[in-house]
Amino acid sequence: MSKLKERKKKHDIRWKIANIIIRVAYEKRYVIVLEKLGKRIVNSMIKRIRDKQLRHRIFQASFRGIQRAVEGKAKEYDVPIICVNPKNTSKLCPIHNAPITYSNGSRIGRCSKGSEIWHRNVVACWNLFFKALRAWSMAPITP
Repeated sequence: MSKLKERKKKHDIRWKIANIIIRVAYEKRYVIVLEKLGKRIVNSMIKRIRDKQLRHRIFQASFRGIQRAVEGKAKEYDVPIICVNPKNTSKLCPIHNAPITYSNGSRIGRCSKGSEIWHRNVVACWNLFFKALRAWSMAPITP
């Protein structure tokens, strides 16, 4: 592995991604919303994946490393960051605050109150946005 210089490549890509994110946020005067990641986030991700190669790639990805790189660049450019707990963000409808029912492990569900159809990732993004707005109004922002 040392011949492949994979560590250097990952480090370089991590900082390039962070640089792109922070420059766009700085130019557009955006706030960056990050999830509060636990210590063993990868273990919960790979326990359902059966493909050995994909499990290895996910385990090798450094989610916390990218998050630290984004936080470091944000301090350089004075871009505000809000850390949000992602727990239960895809379970409630962002419009009605009613539970969304997903059938048989599907990623598409229906709101129990308004019967709108939602994709799990879209619901999570909207609810993270609303949590960030509530956090912004209550707490100081970390530059």
